[in-house]
Amino acid sequence: MNHPQQSVQPIHEILARPGAPPNAAAGSSDRPSVSTDSSPALRLQLLGWGDARSALHGARENETHASPFPPLWPEPRDLGFWLLRGAITRRESWLRLSAEMLVNKPRYRLVERPITGAIKRLCDVALSFSLLILLSPLFALIAVLVKLDSPGPAFFRQWRVGKDGAKFLLWKFRSMRVDAPKYARSPTSDLDRRLTRFGRLIRRISIDELPQLINVLKGEMSLVGPRPEMPFIVEKYTPLQRHRLIVNPGITGLWQISPARAYAIHENLHYDLHYIHHQNLVLDGVILVRTIAAVIRGVGAV
Repeated sequence: MNHPQQSVQPIHEILARPGAPPNAAAGSSDRPSVSTDSSPALRLQLLGWGDARSALHGARENETHASPFPPLWPEPRDLGFWLLRGAITRRESWLRLSAEMLVNKPRYRLVERPITGAIKRLCDVALSFSLLILLSPLFALIAVLVKLDSPGPAFFRQWRVGKDGAKFLLWKFRSMRVDAPKYARSPTSDLDRRLTRFGRLIRRISIDELPQLINVLKGEMSLVGPRPEMPFIVEKYTPLQRHRLIVNPGITGLWQISPARAYAIHENLHYDLHYIHHQNLVLDGVILVRTIAAVIRGVGAV
């Protein structure tokens, strides 16, 4: 396993070379191999082949009959209102989003809107500062319970990779034993022996992530965005996967509230690419609402 302090090549250097060959699978040697072509197809298979084929067929028809000239009007932005509708509608939309990845990979891009970016940053600062003040009693209570449950510090800090490949220290409430490896695959089950008793609870309702409001206030993260990965995983990113690094990472995001939350981030690239391509303040607000609803219900994903 690589040391977290090893350098990560800046995103602008990677994306400047469109012909750069893809790297090996992301993650350590014992992680499953990553294929940005097959993973979305696997997700489609798991979610239902019938609807998936229909969605993919429609997307390919649009690709075949696409005009060689650019459209006169901008592509409609995804405002995320489908996330607030019924379960069936959301399921069909997740399938269409997955099919989009299979046929439109070269079209993913970041549409720069300086005013929108400034407003998003202002909202991040205001909300994170307000929440840190309002939740300070809860922070103190959780910190005490973490220390009473197992020996060690209340908080856990770990190097993660943010926008443009910059590394930063991510804050969390400690949910694993102090002797657990600091840089390894994240637990995928409550049965993971690295987890403490109280750690299982705070991970299940995602309140172990609350200290990342500090990262948001410092400008290293946003409230909504792709999840930040560990350096040893980012070092193995393909050029397509490095598109995740062109925006600030987030505490919550489209992947975090998706049915694929149980799978690895780098195996579900299409969620982050879709968000980056369509990001807007309305979509951010809808994702935050869905995240709050999921936490209240005590579930980790939609």
